[in-house]
Amino acid sequence: MRRKHIPTVLLLAACAAVGCSKAAEAPEARTQQLPIPAPKPAPVKPEAIDQETGQGVGEVAPTKITGPVSFADADAAFQAKNYNEAVTLFEAYTEQRPRNPWGHFMLGLSASKAGDAAKAESAFTQALSIDPNHVKSLVNLSRLLIDQGRIDDALVDLTHAGEMAPSAEVQRLLGRAYAEQHKSDEAADAYRRAIALDPRDAWSMNNLGLLFLEQDRADEALPLLARAVQLRMDVPAFHNNLGMALEHTERFQAAAEEYRDALTADRGYGKAKQNLARVEAVRVGDEEPFDLEAVATVGR
Repeated sequence: MRRKHIPTVLLLAACAAVGCSKAAEAPEARTQQLPIPAPKPAPVKPEAIDQETGQGVGEVAPTKITGPVSFADADAAFQAKNYNEAVTLFEAYTEQRPRNPWGHFMLGLSASKAGDAAKAESAFTQALSIDPNHVKSLVNLSRLLIDQGRIDDALVDLTHAGEMAPSAEVQRLLGRAYAEQHKSDEAADAYRRAIALDPRDAWSMNNLGLLFLEQDRADEALPLLARAVQLRMDVPAFHNNLGMALEHTERFQAAAEEYRDALTADRGYGKAKQNLARVEAVRVGDEEPFDLEAVATVGR
């Protein structure tokens, strides 16, 4: 592309404004936008780094247990995203069927979605006491442990899960864990393995792209982030992160479009608002059009 002279202070501000967050898929924000120029790019952490689905939908009236609870009834509450109700029902179910690891697993998953990490950890641990090879409990317990900064414990569970059933999800979480330990090479390798196992794993593409941004390798990050956006146009963080990669490569008009797309997906997305305001202040000449499809193909 044609290079243009861009004021250094604008580039530094762009580098400092990368948003990030912690899984939630329960993703939620872990770093902040920096409104002032920084002497060097701030460390970039992945945003929306782990795929989770469904959030709590608020408090619901306490469920009265008047008789036996079936797994199907409790699961129906979970599928309806009534997570507090699901917790109550799965608690009752596990009292009825204490040796069924799936009941404890679903109790843990419901509690996690309801925001009760302690209860979730206890339930996953109980499932594993019944079946030490219960892969889903290993994976979801490790996610909680990573969120709590207990990385070594999480790595033990993820290694075991990977031995039992290799999957993109396990590799993606290993990438998260290694990234938390600042082991960038190990994290990158884990994300690559995740993508090899699932070529449509947009979250691992996003995380690997942001890892490259952290290392000032924006040109390598760009196709990965473009592919993540191509696969999941509905994720505002992906648009925001692609916008940051475009800024780092001085494609300011294209970056602005990605920030607008992030706000289309989520009007309240604060990072994209701040990034858009900043990049719209950059006055440059005509840019070569950004071809998302072509760039995303490079990331395959």
